[in-house]
Amino acid sequence: MAEAPTKNTKKQTVYFVRHAEAAHNILERHAVESAIARGILEKEEQERCRRAVLNDESLKDAPLSQNGILESRRGSRDLTVLNSMGGSKYRRPTLVLVSPLRRALMTATELFLTSKEHGTTSAIVNEDESAHPSPKFVALESLREKRTGFAADERRSVDELEQEFPHVDFSDLRDTSRAPIPIGEDNQTVRARGRAFLEDKLANEVSDEAVALVTHKGWLRELRKTLRSYVDQGQLHVDFDLDEWDQTLYKNAEVRVAEFGWEAQDGDDDEYPQFTLTSIVSRSVENAMSSVVENAVKHLIAQCGKC
Repeated sequence: MAEAPTKNTKKQTVYFVRHAEAAHNILERHAVESAIARGILEKEEQERCRRAVLNDESLKDAPLSQNGILESRRGSRDLTVLNSMGGSKYRRPTLVLVSPLRRALMTATELFLTSKEHGTTSAIVNEDESAHPSPKFVALESLREKRTGFAADERRSVDELEQEFPHVDFSDLRDTSRAPIPIGEDNQTVRARGRAFLEDKLANEVSDEAVALVTHKGWLRELRKTLRSYVDQGQLHVDFDLDEWDQTLYKNAEVRVAEFGWEAQDGDDDEYPQFTLTSIVSRSVENAMSSVVENAVKHLIAQCGKC
């Protein structure tokens, strides 16, 4: 039996999501394929070709492609199955924290908003939706992709986003008390942004036992580098179903589910402890499903042995 949380520990189920395929992702892929077809084999030159297509202002805050919408809906069905499996420890998220870029907002909406509240767009189908209401959606600037200066990585105005996504709380974007994220930030700055989110927001401000983070490849890449540093310092124990977990990039629409273990720092106020991340068990949705089935079989065999 899993150890029960105490006032000095905190357990969270965290769904990590990279947005599904967006319109600019198609152009990027085609640019690289075209470069290879022309005999351009150097990675640096291929990268230059990829970046060149992103200068188009029509790509500002690019939405999901039609394929991206389908990817999100397939992911929604998989998560519904995982959450509803008998004996599943993977609960539905009650809070969705999402990047304020449209491709992430659209992905989060397709994955986690119930069909009753989302009209006919969402693929989630529940026998009793009243028993599983939609989670709270909150857009956070700290989860946005690196501000490269390209149009695709620049968001629409808050007013426009609120009109398109009325179920999302955008109050964080109206906060003028902090400096805006600078255009042209480097990977180290994105990493610092992700680390601050992890150590401050997720550790000490989010009390939900199941939460989803819907963000971007670059943000997730830099977060894994932060986790790698924790492991190297002996602070964090990890169990991933990936051989090179800190080097593997998230694919479009990829969802991973992780069990986070937090412990209160020594000497902290008992009423308001500050938590440190000490353990992560991370699985793909497919492997999480398999583990639920495996544990159910083991339980059944154990019960039969008592007969």
